[in-house]
Amino acid sequence: MKISYKWLNEWVDLSGLKGPEELAEILTARGLEVESIERQDRGFDKVISAQILHKDKHPEADRLSLCKVNPGGGAEYLDIVCGAQNMKVGDIVCLAQIGANLPNGMKIEKGKIRGVVSMGMLCSEEELGMAKESEGILILPPKTPVGWKLADILGLDDTLLEIKLTANRGDCLSHRGMAREVAAALGKPLKAPKVSPFQGSGSPIRVELEAGDFAPQFFGAYLDSVKVEPSPDWLKKRLEAIGQRSINNLVDVSNLLMFEYGFPVHIYDADKLEGGVIRVTRSKAGEKIPLLDGGEIETTGEELIIADGVKPVGLAGVMGGGNSEVSEGTKRVFLECAEFDPTLVRRAAFRFGRRSEASLRFEKGIDPKGHREAMGRLIDFVCKIAGGELIGTAFAELPSRAAFSVKPIATTVDFINGFLGTALSEERIIQILETLECGVEKTGSGIRVTPPTYRLDLRIREDLAEEVARSIGYDAIPTTIPALSGMPEMRLGNPKDHRLSVIDQAKDTLVSLGINEVLTYSFQSESWLARFGMRSSVPILNPLSEEQGFLVPSLLPGIMKAYLENERHHFGSDPLSVRLFEIRPVFSFSGEKIEAKGEGETGVTERLKLSVLLSGPRYAQGLSVERGETDFFDLKAVLETLFEELRTKGIRMRAADTGLLQASSGLFHPGQCLQFAAGKEAIGFAGRIHPKLESELKLRGPVFWAELDFEPVIGLTPEKEASFKAWSQFPTMERDFALLVDRTLPSENLIQSALKHGKPIAKVAKIFDTYEGAQLPEGKISIGVRVIFSDDSKSLEEKQVDLCSELIVKKWNDEFKAVIR
Repeated sequence: MKISYKWLNEWVDLSGLKGPEELAEILTARGLEVESIERQDRGFDKVISAQILHKDKHPEADRLSLCKVNPGGGAEYLDIVCGAQNMKVGDIVCLAQIGANLPNGMKIEKGKIRGVVSMGMLCSEEELGMAKESEGILILPPKTPVGWKLADILGLDDTLLEIKLTANRGDCLSHRGMAREVAAALGKPLKAPKVSPFQGSGSPIRVELEAGDFAPQFFGAYLDSVKVEPSPDWLKKRLEAIGQRSINNLVDVSNLLMFEYGFPVHIYDADKLEGGVIRVTRSKAGEKIPLLDGGEIETTGEELIIADGVKPVGLAGVMGGGNSEVSEGTKRVFLECAEFDPTLVRRAAFRFGRRSEASLRFEKGIDPKGHREAMGRLIDFVCKIAGGELIGTAFAELPSRAAFSVKPIATTVDFINGFLGTALSEERIIQILETLECGVEKTGSGIRVTPPTYRLDLRIREDLAEEVARSIGYDAIPTTIPALSGMPEMRLGNPKDHRLSVIDQAKDTLVSLGINEVLTYSFQSESWLARFGMRSSVPILNPLSEEQGFLVPSLLPGIMKAYLENERHHFGSDPLSVRLFEIRPVFSFSGEKIEAKGEGETGVTERLKLSVLLSGPRYAQGLSVERGETDFFDLKAVLETLFEELRTKGIRMRAADTGLLQASSGLFHPGQCLQFAAGKEAIGFAGRIHPKLESELKLRGPVFWAELDFEPVIGLTPEKEASFKAWSQFPTMERDFALLVDRTLPSENLIQSALKHGKPIAKVAKIFDTYEGAQLPEGKISIGVRVIFSDDSKSLEEKQVDLCSELIVKKWNDEFKAVIR
């Protein structure tokens, strides 16, 4: 937001400051960051008014003129060579003297032009930065004094501060709001203007509220005999200084009030309002409203609108209607100053792509008790600048808003000092809060603070502590180490803490395996998603760009972009090795229409996913290092290690289900893919990216990728810390079995069966060999299974192990038709 230094000085005395630079330091120290300081007279330091005394053709160039000008102040007349022809003898022009640095970057020096010395330059509006282009030099009014600085002549004597406000400081979106901050910082009073009181009767147009708490108050005024014409120069300059275009005196007055008081207001042509009433109501789906910008919107039934007795005349809080705007022939006007629900205003502004200065202020919240004063100020402005005569006023106010009061905040001096690490006295803290226009009352145990109604961001005692910190200056807070009251306690059994703990532990484990975490965009383009056979069901209403138009249904598109970026930026002779992972939500929607059902509730489902991508050499190049490339089993080992470190039980890896694999749209190599399952539910895949997709993406080599739902992993990870269990002091015994089974049988089934039926002494079962050859029947495979037996209380006997082995073999045969070779 731009703040005028001169305008601010009308609200609070700035005479004690060294200049705008010191003010910028004060505001920035209070958390209101000043991003830039812009002097209106920049580049005009040596530009003055001068009068042309003589004008002749240049002796050596027909298109150039040789002028003799009077720079004023008794100085000698100067010879100036000029290429423009639109001036004549007697004209008052703008002279850039030698040494001037013009706004367009041109530096004026003494020089010869076709053999004639030129002692400066006569300037055009383009050269002065006042227009994008101009046909000749700038001719000033005939009565302009000679020798004056151009900045003084044009009234360019202001300095503008560009201030970056945080989202909670809507009260500072005006010069009055900023003046409050400056007055508090300087310890000076606010110079508030006298405002006519708002009476609330006599208007021919009545006001009705039909939207409940979404529009709790509306103040209006009916004025006659207004005259619509160009604004006076002071008003034009005031608005243009802060980047607002002057339109006419009525529109400019409404903008003046908004930028001075922070209240968005609107002015209707009263003769265009029908039915003798103006209403605030919810829209109906399909209503069409012409707006001031010349466009037209069709409402959805979710917006707040302003309507007269017949038709809608504006989108509440966003923009007025084109069917009720003031024009040159307007004689009677109706003024509006109202309160609208911030959420509805924000949604409407974004829905229709019309975020305005007014909607910005409604979104952040405005003072619920300041409308009467703002309306009184607006009436005074219109009567003074447009010659209006007040006929009457009208208002409507819900009882809840009429009885509105700010809830006091209870706190103590000890809390504020403890929170900040300071040792301020009670008197100092109370003084600071009262300077901020808070009401402070001492109680038996502390203080009760009532914030002003315009400070909607002050709700809890921590907010008050922050105000104290801003006021004394963050640099004044000493650096201290908080006292440790005791050892941190473990927080077990809390689902939220457990969830975060598992996510953090998973990230630590993957990083320890040499895999780098990436954080990609949740938004991707429709075309990029289609490259992976994906389609998002969650489009973005106002995407940052075409490339970020949809929320992702999978992490693959984002992590693959990260991989491709690594490929693109890789140089050197060492082969590229990429190890990436990401844990974050993906999004889906299964309803008919995405719509807000509450603040932050849209019906869109978020699912936490884990994605891992590996490619390139298994190890960095070295003299005695294996040169092998990453393969499917490296990816499998990463995930097995992760589950082992998390102590997750119940996640199984199995051959990918054919139907689900086809549903993944050819993402995986059909022979190098496995499926994760939790119980009977498939939760993800792991495998090599399909060679066809590798070719389409022009990947340098095979890429192995896994993605699975992480919520089941969290649910199957124990909350209790791991406890140490001593290993058995008795020797183990092993048995190896060579089984002939169907080639399609998952080896995991053999392992699970052995552990189940070999209880309690079968501790470990694993595959150690496979064989396929001509000696085996068609469709069969030989699998070597090793079972390890042990007992924690005694040494096992051969007979006991033999009996258990026989049972395991029998179950293999019964369940899988497996036979011993």
